[in-house]
Amino acid sequence: MMDLLQSELVHYKYTDWIRHFEENDKKRLRIDFSEEPELSPMEKKLIFPSVRAFQKGEGSDGRYLMQTAEAFAEKTKETDYPQAMRWFIKEENFHSAYLKQIMDHYGIPAAQRNLLDRIFRRFRKGGGIRREVVVLVTAEIIALSYYTALKACCSSPALKRVCDQMLEDEVPHVIFQSFTLAHFKKSQMMIRKRIFLMNISCLAVYLRYRKVFFKGGYPLRKLLQNSRQVLQQSISLM
Repeated sequence: MMDLLQSELVHYKYTDWIRHFEENDKKRLRIDFSEEPELSPMEKKLIFPSVRAFQKGEGSDGRYLMQTAEAFAEKTKETDYPQAMRWFIKEENFHSAYLKQIMDHYGIPAAQRNLLDRIFRRFRKGGGIRREVVVLVTAEIIALSYYTALKACCSSPALKRVCDQMLEDEVPHVIFQSFTLAHFKKSQMMIRKRIFLMNISCLAVYLRYRKVFFKGGYPLRKLLQNSRQVLQQSISLM
């Protein structure tokens, strides 16, 4: 697992993040299906329930998130934050689009509803930018283990490349969100809440998609351990 604290990104301000996202936008992933094998029915049954769920979770118009971002910017005078957040939302929507291309190639329909995604979204609302970002960074930390496990248990070169791209983007996302949380008081109560949310979220995601995690080398104990390690780095960045 990457040591976030050693990344040059920890020194970024919102103007730097805007530049970071702009540069990423110039080199979007082009998915090549020319050497794509035909996946077995068993492999499709293994990977696509979770892929459909994460594809839905990665995509959002971000309307409420942008409302809270604008309010945060006005309160803190961080005038570049809304633009940085718009770039972040755009990048997340590209993640959703990458997974949708994989699903379309194999004729897998998009999920219209997903219980975990609905719970995450409802919990985010009503608590301002801090709650929004805490839930977002929790999901992104879990995604680091998920995409690593997914890559390990699938035979699709295209999907493996998408997983690599997700992992490359999600690490900066964790640092970006942690920088925003640094604007708030670092209390022991807040830390305990973040740890509790991480533990319960890991358990919920694992129980739902345990076959992918387990086959990809991430039993529940390892998922919890890795997620807690990254969470502690995120807390340190506050």
